Parts: sequence; C-alpha cells; structure tokens
Amino acid sequence: MVREDWVARARKHPGSTLEDIQDEPEWSWGHNHRVGFRNRHNRFPGQTTSSKPPGHDDEVVGEARRRFGHLEEKMSKEGRVNFRDIVQGLEDFHLLHPETRPMGCRFVLECTEDWVKYEQDWPADRKKEDKDDGEETQQEPQESKQERSPEESAFLEALKQEREYISNLGINDGNQKSPQTDNLADVDIDQADHFTPDNWFPRSPLLHRLTGSHPLNAEPGLVDLYDAGLITPSYLHYVRNHGSVPRLLWEFHKLDVEHGKLTLSMDELVDQFKAVNIPVLIACDGNRRGELNKIKKSKGFTWGSGGAGCAYWKGALLRDVLLAARIQDPSDAPNGVLNGVHTKKKRYWVNFEGADNLSEGKYATSIPLEFAMDPANDVLLAYEMNDHLLPPDHGYPVRVIIPGYVGGRCVKWLKRIWVSDKENDSYYHTWDNRVLPSFVTDMDGEFANQLFHHPDTACNEQNLNSVIPSSADG
Repeated sequence: MVREDWVARARKHPGSTLEDIQDEPEWSWGHNHRVGFRNRHNRFPGQTTSSKPPGHDDEVVGEARRRFGHLEEKMSKEGRVNFRDIVQGLEDFHLLHPETRPMGCRFVLECTEDWVKYEQDWPADRKKEDKDDGEETQQEPQESKQERSPEESAFLEALKQEREYISNLGINDGNQKSPQTDNLADVDIDQADHFTPDNWFPRSPLLHRLTGSHPLNAEPGLVDLYDAGLITPSYLHYVRNHGSVPRLLWEFHKLDVEHGKLTLSMDELVDQFKAVNIPVLIACDGNRRGELNKIKKSKGFTWGSGGAGCAYWKGALLRDVLLAARIQDPSDAPNGVLNGVHTKKKRYWVNFEGADNLSEGKYATSIPLEFAMDPANDVLLAYEMNDHLLPPDHGYPVRVIIPGYVGGRCVKWLKRIWVSDKENDSYYHTWDNRVLPSFVTDMDGEFANQLFHHPDTACNEQNLNSVIPSSADG
C-alpha cells in the first residue's frame, strides 16, 4: 500500500473582535488564590470582596473617639461609670488592625472590677459608710496604738531628721566656707621627727604612725575621726608619704604646664584663676589593708580603717589652667584635630609630677584628659585645705585634688603638668596603686609584668566603703 503524505494547511485566523478585546478581564489585577499562602498583595486570599472602601478606617476611629469622649464626659460629670459604659466607650482596635499590634497582645479594659465596684462614689456605698461610721462612734476603740520601743523611736526620729536634712540640701556653688574651724595644730616638733628630714614642721600626735618615724604614713583613730564630724580637721586627715616632704617656698615655687607653654607662680595661680572651694573625700587605695593582711599577707603595709578624710579643698580648676595653656578640650576638637594633631581613634592623658625626690625617681601619674576637661568633674589645683594654706604633709603649696578618685592620683607638691598620647610610665604609676590577682606573688614574673602594665589593674575611681567606728550596747 502506498503511503500518502499529510499536509496541514493553516487558515488565517481572523483574531478577536474589538468587542472581545475591550471586554477581556485584567488578568494581572485579580487575586492569585492559594489557600493558606499570601498572594502578591501580601494578604491571605479567601474573601470575595475587595479591600475596605476608602475612608472606612477613618470613620471607625472617629466613631471610637466620639464614644470615648462621651465616656470621659460622663465620668467628669457624674463621677462614676458602670461596666456597660466602659465597654461601649472603648473600641477593640485589636480586631480592626491586628497587624499593628505586637504578637500575643490582648485587649483589656482600662480599669479593674474592684475600681468599678468599690473605688467609685456609689450612692448605696455612701449610705452604708454613713451607717458604719455612726456605729463606730458609739463603740469604744477595740485596739490601742502599739507602743514603740526606745530603739524604734530613736531610729524613727533619726530617719525623720535625715529626710529633712537631705530635702534641704542645696547646690554647692564652690564659694562656701569650710564649717570645720578646729584647725589647731601643735607647734612643737614631734620627737619621732627630730632626726629625720621632716624635722622642720609640726605634726599631730593624734595620728598613729604605721611605718615608723620616716617616711610618715599615719591615720587617726576611728573614734576621733567620727567625733570630728563630716568635715575632717586638717590635723586629723590621714597622711601618705613615699619619702621626705620637700621644702618648697610660696615665693619661689613655679608650676610648669605643657613643657613651658605656661608657667605659673603661686600668686599668679591664685590671682588669675577663679577659685573653687568644695568638700572632697580622699581615701588611700590601701585603706583597710590590715584586714586583708590578716587573711593573706600583701606587699603593702598595714592600713587600718582611718585612711580616709573629707576636707574642704580650695583652688583653681585644672580645666581652666589647661585651657590657658592652649590645650584644647577633646570634646571641642573639630574634625578630630586636637592642638593641630589628628586625634581620631586616639586617647590622651594629662600627667602630674610632684617635686619630691624619691628612691625611684619623681612621683608622677596620669588620668584621662577627657575626665580632666569635663566641667562636671571639678578637678582642682588646690592651695588651701579647710580655708587655710595646705599643711606640708598635704602638698604645700599646691596639689591635685580629683573628686571621686583615690588619693594616689592626687599628686602633692605639684611641679609639672603635661599632656601625652599614652599613660604615664613612671615607676610609681606603673608599680603602685594597683590591684592584682592573688596568684601574682612577685614582681618579676611575666604575669606580674603584664598585669602591672595593664590599664584595668590601676586604681582610679574610689570604691564605696563603710566601717563601724565604735560599737555600743543596745
């Protein structure tokens, strides 16, 4: 059988009529219904109607505000509302717009059942209260007032006085006088100082020497310190010396700032800068080391609990002196440029050095420049203590006072100030005034070397501390 070839001949399709084209639906506009999945409009399909008519939400919100206003008006006029008023006055927007609520939030009424029933002024409650009050006036009190013990009464009175005192505290403007007027000191040279380099000025016999006759490291008795009051007399303030006290003269002493950019005599420091007089508590960072030494012997000598004192210190603000030496505040440096140097990602320190000559060189240390330049920190170059010139043991003629810092950063007999881009590397800044882990038992090991140079081991901010100066029966 002979195979025949099939030939397909396509006719020309006439196409859609103009009417068909105009009536064709907009296939890209409708919902792509897939139950359980979001469509292109980010919603779950299933409703046969389109979105809410324009302005629907505005009408609902407006109606809710009207009903809520009616609820507030009724509350202000009548002084009470019931549950029906509350339910009708509050709209549950959680049902209207659940997508604008955090997951899991519920709609709750803005009141409690107890408030509706018992905390509003209902007429029935007033009648009951009037009846109860009448019955109580006819009866004698069933319970007498519980009497307090003498200790409780004294404690309550102390709380009242303390509350009244604190509520009346004002802002210290730095112009106050020290309330401590007991600044009398012995004029006789202590016998323990007769054959020491410090035999040229008197010291108080009320201080207990902790390291022999020289150098002086001494503290007052706790009872004497407590009895003196909140402001410590100068002669009772603890003393921490590393060597002999330098013999400095007011007339000759010069303060060098930033390597000669500014040199100040004591008269210039007093006359050219505004003086601030504020109470500052200073404590040695070794205070109460004696208690630690009873548990495990440390390298430091045995301080008791008296290595702290709060006196009025008067002097010029360090910030003002640094600005006078054209040292710019880092917070004011434009575009990260401080004194012509790019400071981005760079820290600076202000260094202090005393005039005392010690076995390991000058006593020097440093604090962050940002802290020193902060007007709220009140870092002082002090030349008075309790409204009198500094005693020799406390830094005459000028010393650093850093409120909130340990005494080891408050350099005495101040001679030099300068700014650097690294911490001070002097012996006493590196190897003194630090707290190390207990496993470091010597200063020669690698752990000791790393930790003594680590910034986190340095003692700066003063820790909160408290001690009972004396115990009594009762």
